[in-house]
Amino acid sequence: MEAVRAASVGDALVSPSITLRLLRHLTAIGTPTTSRPTTPLSERETEVVRAIARGRTNREIAAELFISLSTVKSHLSAIQAKLGVRNRVGIAAWAWENRIAGPA
Repeated sequence: MEAVRAASVGDALVSPSITLRLLRHLTAIGTPTTSRPTTPLSERETEVVRAIARGRTNREIAAELFISLSTVKSHLSAIQAKLGVRNRVGIAAWAWENRIAGPA
């Protein structure tokens, strides 16, 4: 269902495990960026960013952080706006580039 939604708006859906492996590879060979969000991320938003960077789904994030699925989605929207990215892949890339992804 998520793939159909992504395709309907012109996005591509990549498996979280594939995205995670790709980001690890790219950051291993690249240099960190220093881009900062326009507005600082809250502590909870940073936890969500780390979970996304580890390839967690919204449901997994909700369970790990003991929050509702709708709260995860609200955090995602706020994070995307603060970082100026289009989707969760952009969030994950930002986290890995800025070395805040944390251990898997």
